[in-house]
Amino acid sequence: MTEVSWWQARALAGEAMGDSSGEEVPLANALGRTLASDAVALTDLPGFPTAAMDGWVVCGSGPWTIVGTIDTGASSVSHLDAGKAMRIGTGGAVPAGATAVVPFEAATVTDSRVIADASDRTHIRVQGEECVVGDVLAHRGDVINPALMGSLSAAGVDDVAVVQRPWISVLILGDEVIRAGVPTTGQVRDALGVQLPGWIHMLGGDVVSVRTCTDDPQELADALRSASGEVDMTVATGGTARGHRDFLRSTLEALRATIIVDGVAVRPGHPMMLATLDGTPVVGLPGNPLSALVATVTLIQPSFDAWFGRAQRDLPKVAMAEGVAPSSRPLTRLMVGRRELGGFRQVERVSSAMLRGIAHADGWAVVPPQGVHAHDAVPWIPVPWMRRTDDR
Repeated sequence: MTEVSWWQARALAGEAMGDSSGEEVPLANALGRTLASDAVALTDLPGFPTAAMDGWVVCGSGPWTIVGTIDTGASSVSHLDAGKAMRIGTGGAVPAGATAVVPFEAATVTDSRVIADASDRTHIRVQGEECVVGDVLAHRGDVINPALMGSLSAAGVDDVAVVQRPWISVLILGDEVIRAGVPTTGQVRDALGVQLPGWIHMLGGDVVSVRTCTDDPQELADALRSASGEVDMTVATGGTARGHRDFLRSTLEALRATIIVDGVAVRPGHPMMLATLDGTPVVGLPGNPLSALVATVTLIQPSFDAWFGRAQRDLPKVAMAEGVAPSSRPLTRLMVGRRELGGFRQVERVSSAMLRGIAHADGWAVVPPQGVHAHDAVPWIPVPWMRRTDDR
């Protein structure tokens, strides 16, 4: 199988997972969840004309005679006659006939009469100014943030339909990998098993198991077979290249898995894999840590986006601070960097085996094979803790 382009790999990954299912949850418990359907307003906002300021609600031209008070939370009087005024608080129900709310600081009161200069501003919020019944306040695939929770609550929503989070199993491959202590010659610390659950969680999944496997094909086969059918995706790290100790490809073939992606024209991260085993997607991440993260946003993130109903949304754009020369080969480059004044700029220490650069970066700029000029806008992939929730 020949390698595919980076964009092809993302498209294929978006088709790999099965259908997601939804559930109804109280709005108060929905923070961070993804909407399974559009959320609509159940009431007009405001639901009635309201005062936008503390002041005097008046009818007609002044001066106005004070005839009472409208308390916030109380039903409005039915009508306000010309030449009359009533004390009102912000959010109070404005009676029919009212023409303006005069802020307290803009008025003087003498002998129970309100005196104020005419103003072009009425300080009255009309019914439905923000939304009316049936308006779509958030779309399927949007992640629920605190402000959206408030918006939905104000519009009368008590419960929301959300997508159930996919279950993920992670396999850490390699005889050289140790999980604790200072590594000696020939050993490396596990830098992926400790961080992948966090990446997956922030992308929307739940890691239900992390298992370490030695470079033994039978142990790997048993682990892949055990995870298949119990989770929505299996993620394996390492073993995707073609070295004499890389067994993921041959093990998947022995298990009669369907290999969908076997190498991607991208740097870093080229030796990544995507397969299905008994209907369960298996993502193979390269062993080098930064390459593994590139594979994560190439294969796992698009799979999750499709699962959550965000597959058709374009990547956001960022302007480049500096030009990038054309590649010597037809491959996409994912440049680790930060957004600064002047545009997106690459950070230091970004080779495929390093994590120091991405740990302090905003994300990856997607640089096409032909390169880019300074100030060109290119797609970019924010790290998940900086993702926008409504990119469309």
